[in-house]
Amino acid sequence: MDKVLSIISPCYNGAKYLPRFLDSVLAQTYPCIELILVNDASTDDTLQVAESYAPRFADRGIKYIIKTQPVNKGQAAAINVGLPIFTGDYVMWMDSDDIFFPSAVEEKVTFLNDNPEYDFVLNQGIVVDENNLDRVIGTLQRFKPEGKDDLFSDMIYEKNVIFVPGGICVRAEAIKAAIPTRQIFESREGQNWQLVLPLAYSCKWGYIEKPLFKYVVHSNSHSHFQRTYDQQITRYENFEILLDETLDRICTMPVNERKEWKQKIRIKYMYAKLSAASKYRLRSEYKQHKRRLIEDGLSVSIFKAYNLYYIKRLFLMVRFWLFHR
Repeated sequence: MDKVLSIISPCYNGAKYLPRFLDSVLAQTYPCIELILVNDASTDDTLQVAESYAPRFADRGIKYIIKTQPVNKGQAAAINVGLPIFTGDYVMWMDSDDIFFPSAVEEKVTFLNDNPEYDFVLNQGIVVDENNLDRVIGTLQRFKPEGKDDLFSDMIYEKNVIFVPGGICVRAEAIKAAIPTRQIFESREGQNWQLVLPLAYSCKWGYIEKPLFKYVVHSNSHSHFQRTYDQQITRYENFEILLDETLDRICTMPVNERKEWKQKIRIKYMYAKLSAASKYRLRSEYKQHKRRLIEDGLSVSIFKAYNLYYIKRLFLMVRFWLFHR
């Protein structure tokens, strides 16, 4: 029997764009699919649109499960609905406003079938605008490092990684081992850190070096949203909580190593707050963040950090102080 790939897809108020996602699943060249669509308390016609596709999935022999949450809780909570119930040999997660290429599932399954030494596989995507789905405006990919391939560190520092679903496929036994509770920390900031970090810590991965999906950019997406200083600081604080909680759930990580990573994460976001204060030219907030760094004994650690993330922001701070001399 052919192996089954499970797809977990959260959807909130997606009636407008859900059909193109569901059509792309129906168009797959590989038929052994389980689709778990989680309706995250949508207030539009999402549920009706989803249910209207049930006969078409039945005709294709695709197992189609619709779950509805009574309260909108965000993507991570929606993923938590799907993780305990998927039954496939492989699993991936995909935003319900994005689009599969027809061979996506087949290529992911074939790679993992042919390469049993890998626990999961990463693939590329292309970026398109919602008003022109055929015009490519960007690419999404992790460039395979020539030397050490440290996906775990790169995920934490947001270097050379894809932070959207659609770019990964995991063996069922690997995700069950890495996330034994089959539950991730629920945060409205997303679900990729919570899912990928445990996998990157304990698993081996390979690469399909070609795009297998379209990532659709909307005019009201987060990337087009201009945050205030306070909103940005709150977001950094939520990210730090998310990462701390995720590290706590990696049960195979030694206590001392977890402590070291948490300090690195704290430094990262303290530095990000300094950078935000510089960007918004808020001198008193800048001094406050700097004082906290010194009080916590982290100021020296910043300059020992090997990540270029800090060097770029150091330039911003120097420019800030020159401006205010």
